[in-house]
Amino acid sequence: MRIGVLVVTALLLEMAGPAPAHSQGSADAGLETYQLTMANVRKMASAYEKMDAALKANPALATKLAKQEGASSVDEVIKRMDAEPVLRQAITGAGLSTRDLVLTQFAIVTAGVNDWAVKSGGKTPTAPAAAANLRLYQQNRAEIEAISARIKELESYQAFQAGDSEDRDSEE
Repeated sequence: MRIGVLVVTALLLEMAGPAPAHSQGSADAGLETYQLTMANVRKMASAYEKMDAALKANPALATKLAKQEGASSVDEVIKRMDAEPVLRQAITGAGLSTRDLVLTQFAIVTAGVNDWAVKSGGKTPTAPAAAANLRLYQQNRAEIEAISARIKELESYQAFQAGDSEDRDSEE
């Protein structure tokens, strides 16, 4: 499981359409209804900083995670992250559950895609959570973009992205 896989998974799940029916506790089931908050966006940023520090302190874990294959669902991403105590501790230490971390990132990606679509002449989303998340994204664009840029700067995130690129290159 690589942190960068989350973004790809989120985009693929969004393009696939409505989430399939899952149990109430399923994060996959919550993709369309998750309400983005700036408090969680800030906690997500803190969690990534903490994960980066933890992975730098534990290079063997970073290597192990970089070699794992991508996840097929958001629930699987959460399960894999929770299975690693170092990651789980970094996330909870930032004040989030792994579920909220993953759904927050998904909501940011979705809101960003919706923002781009609206700027390109598309319609504003009509689903209540998507419309609210888009408004929050637009109202806090500078801060969200700064947080996103900082996350991309983190060494562990870059290493995971490089691992994703190598996986894609080897599949071609």
